[in-house]
Amino acid sequence: MSASYVFFTGAACGLLLLAAAKLAISYRRQDAARWLLLLITGAFFYLLRPVLPERGPLLDFLVDVPTELIPGAFWLFSYALCSECERFPRLGWSLIAVSVAVGLAAAHLDAEHWPALCHWLYLLKQPLQLGLIAAGLVTLLRQYQSDLVESRRNLRACLLIAIGSYMLIVVCAEFLFSNRTVPAGVPTLHAVLASGLALGACLWLLAVSPQALAESLPRAPEAEAEEEVPVVEPQPLDEQQRQLLEKLQSHMQGGGYRHTGLTIRELAEQLDAREHVLRALINRHLGYRNFNEYLNQFRIDEASARLADPDQAHLPVLSIALDIGYRSLSPFNAAFKRRHEQTPTEYRREKLPA
Repeated sequence: MSASYVFFTGAACGLLLLAAAKLAISYRRQDAARWLLLLITGAFFYLLRPVLPERGPLLDFLVDVPTELIPGAFWLFSYALCSECERFPRLGWSLIAVSVAVGLAAAHLDAEHWPALCHWLYLLKQPLQLGLIAAGLVTLLRQYQSDLVESRRNLRACLLIAIGSYMLIVVCAEFLFSNRTVPAGVPTLHAVLASGLALGACLWLLAVSPQALAESLPRAPEAEAEEEVPVVEPQPLDEQQRQLLEKLQSHMQGGGYRHTGLTIRELAEQLDAREHVLRALINRHLGYRNFNEYLNQFRIDEASARLADPDQAHLPVLSIALDIGYRSLSPFNAAFKRRHEQTPTEYRREKLPA
């Protein structure tokens, strides 16, 4: 094992510990930060494992557990970061549990007694891990365009390009070299890459944009009173922003939200405004973190009024949903239930009793 490999591995591990300390101190109440902390812990043990002295089976197992959790933690962090307060799907928990169980079994079953089983478990391990990483990347891509929080959009892009690519390369490389001799220099190159990513993460988290993670993470209602990061008040609107805000409100009150599949880019074109200016206006001055959330305010208001109107009692719920801009009934039902904690049909039945 070369000295350069040990040096860069130690540097990466030290930087990861620094990032973990920052997360644990400042963001421990955020679910997304907890999953990120688990991801960092797994990466720490993954890098440290080759340089540790010989260990017993139990210590090997304890070191491997957080390592096997890395792909699942990446998906959980991506979901918590981008899905606001939506619950993680039950199927996702099952897939993560299966991936961890398969990985640990492939690493710790006695290959002499179970050669065929260990072989198939190892072949199954890589697709499962790649699937979890892909799920995390898809989560980061989902609704990227409608995300109004600029710092979170930047974080999504960095995770997609840097972390996602790195994890995919590592999993594929492990599979490629599983039955071959690893070429000289590859471990050192990996250590250099890992230390570079860890250094970039620490610089971003601690120096370049120390408030970016706090702005990106979904707010935990129970922790707001104890939030350590000060809330930055929005700057007063200048004349151009005030005019754009008035134009936006007039356009939306006139039914601009009814356009099916409306994106913030299309809305900016309709208002003859720059997209990034409109994003900042809706996010910082109106308080919305997602463009679809902003549209739903107007759409659900209209839907609620129409569902409670006796003159429109004959209209199917689907017709109302399509009229106000939804492509199908499912997203309308989900948005309506988040607002009223009941389905549109239940709401209509309550407002228009037979």
